[in-house]
Amino acid sequence: MADTAYVPETPGAKPIAPRRPRFVVSRLTLLIVAANTVGLVILALGALLLSQYRDGLIAAKKESLSGQGRILADVLAKTAVPPDAADPALQPEFAREVLRRLLDEINGRVRLYDATGALITDSRLLNDEIIVQSLPPIGTPEETARTSLSERLRFDALPPYAFIEEAKRRTVREEVDTALLGAAAEAVRFDEDGRLIVSVAIPIQLVQTVHGVLIMEAGEIDELVAQARLAILPFFALALGVSLGLSFVLTALIAQPIRRLATAADQVRLGLGGANRRKIPDFTKRKDEIGELSGALQDMTEALYDRLDAIESFAADVAHEIKNPLTSIRSAVETLPMAKDNAARTRLLDVIQKDVGRMDRLITDISNASRLDAELSRQKREAADLSALLKDIVAMYETTSNEGGASVRLMLEAQSPAYILGFPSTLGQVARNLIDNAKSFSPPGGEVRVTLRAAAADKQDRLQIIVEDDGPGVPPDNLESIFQRFYTERPAGAEFGKNSGLGLAIARQIVEAHRGRIWAENRLVDPHDAQSERKGARFVVDLPRAAWTT
Repeated sequence: MADTAYVPETPGAKPIAPRRPRFVVSRLTLLIVAANTVGLVILALGALLLSQYRDGLIAAKKESLSGQGRILADVLAKTAVPPDAADPALQPEFAREVLRRLLDEINGRVRLYDATGALITDSRLLNDEIIVQSLPPIGTPEETARTSLSERLRFDALPPYAFIEEAKRRTVREEVDTALLGAAAEAVRFDEDGRLIVSVAIPIQLVQTVHGVLIMEAGEIDELVAQARLAILPFFALALGVSLGLSFVLTALIAQPIRRLATAADQVRLGLGGANRRKIPDFTKRKDEIGELSGALQDMTEALYDRLDAIESFAADVAHEIKNPLTSIRSAVETLPMAKDNAARTRLLDVIQKDVGRMDRLITDISNASRLDAELSRQKREAADLSALLKDIVAMYETTSNEGGASVRLMLEAQSPAYILGFPSTLGQVARNLIDNAKSFSPPGGEVRVTLRAAAADKQDRLQIIVEDDGPGVPPDNLESIFQRFYTERPAGAEFGKNSGLGLAIARQIVEAHRGRIWAENRLVDPHDAQSERKGARFVVDLPRAAWTT
């Protein structure tokens, strides 16, 4: 039964079933075995056909028979045809005697015909050869059809070839008739026993007169090819065994690790709602693509668990931050009926109004922060000119600045245009958050300075946005904690509840999504003395410049 997982905290949750089917035999294993054996099978089929070997064997047989036949024909013409006779003709008795004497030196079967095409003698008869042929056993057609492996590998047991069909049509009579016309004939045909043979017909002639025909035959063509095929089979079996062994080695090195990774990924998905966190198998030591896949899945899993932890922490922080103004509102509402004068009621209503405004800001900022990840994943990166972006933002602040408030000034030290690859809208949000934060800490009539510059003379591939103010600075112990969510510590005398504490956290999230860094430092009266008096804060955003603009 398939594994299922439930999220305990969600009543009525539906079970999560594995999406991947589990195969008894790995399909990747079958693919590896097929890929390793298909070439071997094709090679084996080509070896079984042995066309080149067969053609060479037939050509060698023809050449050997032709050489022997011409010599034998010359001998017969000079010894078995009386030259001084009134009507010279091949003498059968002399011809038989010559053949009987030379029979041990002849390879194959020899037949002799006279000038009329009549058979004079046959080497089988001269050698008193007894032809023994086994009859098929009596039984069912299935039993009589069974043959040995060597018989199955004969030419006549294979699908018909064109030359076999031609060999079946050839006859001894055709060769005799051709040779009686004075031309030698070579052919591949089947004898009366159904065996494939090579036959050579040579005319026996003196001067231009043909006195007979000598036919020499050599068989064992199909037997020799069958033996060659049988000799190949052990090597084929060895190669097949090696191929299968390599296939299983590849399976162990490729298919099984991939299956383990897939199973672990499924277990991670099924165990997201549980307390036990699954681990992805570590194959990074392999230094190959599977190692890279393992590392990528590990990083993805860690990022997923980190995101789950962040969501859980974010939810807890949100609940805590919203609970504070709700508690204040509840207390004010409960106290309001007991207020005896209008001044007390007015103070309570003012508390309620401020807490409602604080909740509104919290909910708005929380909504923006919760949508940020989704927006960054959906948006398409594009080239953004930071100099033009900052000019527009600073111009907006100059237009909307209040009398007596901190002014905003832009200084461009980087060459223009200064392009980066990212999301212009969210980068604008980073700049606005930093400027708003700097203005909130600046004294009346102060100045917020925004600078765009290269990171360093030797780092022209990185750009920095620097926002400075003339405020009280940041306590050294809080230079990092100010980027945490809902950090709202303000200097003495600052109005409480005007900030949600999410601005700098959102800025860091956006900057890190652009593969950059953001940090805070203090502006000191004496830059060389860490204990020197603070004269303001400085926020630095370091971003990579678009590669094609450097």
